[in-house]
Amino acid sequence: MINTSGMSKSKLYKINQRLDVLGSIKDISWFLILFLFFEFIWKVCVHQGEDESILIVLGKDMTSWAYPLSRFTAKTVYWVIHDLFGYSDFQVDGILLYFKDSLFKTNIVWGCVGVKQLLMFTFIILFYFGPLKKKIWFIPLFILVLILINILRITIICFITKNPFPEWFIGVNTWYNNRIWINNKETFNLFYQDWFNVFHHDIFTWIYYDGILFLIWLFWEERFNKPYQKLKNKIKSDSQA
Repeated sequence: MINTSGMSKSKLYKINQRLDVLGSIKDISWFLILFLFFEFIWKVCVHQGEDESILIVLGKDMTSWAYPLSRFTAKTVYWVIHDLFGYSDFQVDGILLYFKDSLFKTNIVWGCVGVKQLLMFTFIILFYFGPLKKKIWFIPLFILVLILINILRITIICFITKNPFPEWFIGVNTWYNNRIWINNKETFNLFYQDWFNVFHHDIFTWIYYDGILFLIWLFWEERFNKPYQKLKNKIKSDSQA
């Protein structure tokens, strides 16, 4: 316990600021440790096929276990685009989504439904600081939020790939993926696949992964963990007084 009887307000303020900084460093460090530890465990335990459609956990094929979530995601995206937005030419075939006149079809495999992100979020919040009682409802609530955000992500991707890629993408993709543009069907299909992957694997993956997960953690940190830690420290300080 810090004796503040002979301390000026300015010195006390500076000490509190330093303690806050140290606390913030500890919090973000623990978040990063949990994040990287989960990534390590995932890479060791989980593998996928070349087309990312097969889920292998510890050598066992678990693809069928993830299929219901893939099917639910596909049907929900179909409902959003076909029923909610009124695009009657939008189709669903199992876990395959596509517009009738589009050359591109989106296959909702297990990797598209956010299984990894949902497990990572659960792991981080479960082993992070904060009141356990609030984690009991916080984790399920934000699992639902992440599922809804992922459905929105796939919906946007379906709209983006509804039409052929714009002409300016040819120059961008030549630089970004080191492609050579040849005016034939094979190259067009290859660039169309790259147009999809820019959003699916690059832009939206980073937003969903590093953006949304970080913001949810930050919300937990500011709204629940910090007040909880302050209350614990106050109770401890009062007991030692």
